[in-house]
Amino acid sequence: MKKVFLAILATLSLSAADHNLYNHALSLAGGYAVNSSESRLDNASLLGLRYNYNRATVEGSIDIDAIQLAFDYSGDAVYQNPAKSIMDGKTDVYRLGVNALWYAENDSDFTPYLLLGAGIQLFEESAVEDNNNAWFASVGAGVEYQLRGDFSVLAEAKELFAGDGSDYFLGTVGIKYSFGQNYQPSARVTAKRVPVGTVVHY
Repeated sequence: MKKVFLAILATLSLSAADHNLYNHALSLAGGYAVNSSESRLDNASLLGLRYNYNRATVEGSIDIDAIQLAFDYSGDAVYQNPAKSIMDGKTDVYRLGVNALWYAENDSDFTPYLLLGAGIQLFEESAVEDNNNAWFASVGAGVEYQLRGDFSVLAEAKELFAGDGSDYFLGTVGIKYSFGQNYQPSARVTAKRVPVGTVVHY
C-alpha cells in the first residue's frame, strides 16, 4: 500500500503550481498511522495540523522552499505490553516535528513536494515509552491541488524512524489555507498569464 501511494505521488511530480504567492499557510488533515510491530502500537487514525513558512526561493534552485511545523495526534491508540501484563491498553500519541519542504514548480494546479525533518513523540501512558523512542527522523512526499489562489487540498505520506528501530507510516489528506501575500508570483507564472500578442503599456 505504501509503495502504491508513493508511486502515485511520483507520477504527479510531473506537474505543479506556484507556492510563492504567500508567506504563510495552515493545513488541517486527517489520516491513518501504520505502526511497526516493534512499537507494540496498533494502527490508529490521526489528526494533523501544519504551519508552513514559505521562503521566496529562485525557481529551479535546491534551496528549501518552506519550513514546516507539523503536529499529529492519535487518540486512544491501542498498545500491547505482555511483559507488564498489559493487553489492549490505550494511550494518546502526540508527535511534533520540524520539516524542510522542497516544491516541484511547474505550470499546472498540482504541486508535488518532498520533506525531510525530525521531531519528538510523547505518549500519555508511560508504559508505551518502553518500546518507543521519543526522537524520530522523518522523510516523505506529498502533493497539493490548487482550488484557488489561497485554498488547496493535499495528500501526504511520511515515514518516521525512531532511534530504537521502531518506525511509523503516516498517510493524511487535508485542506490548506495560505495567507500573507507579500511578494509577486514568479516570472514564469506571470508570463504564462499574458496572452501571446498582447501589448503591455508601462
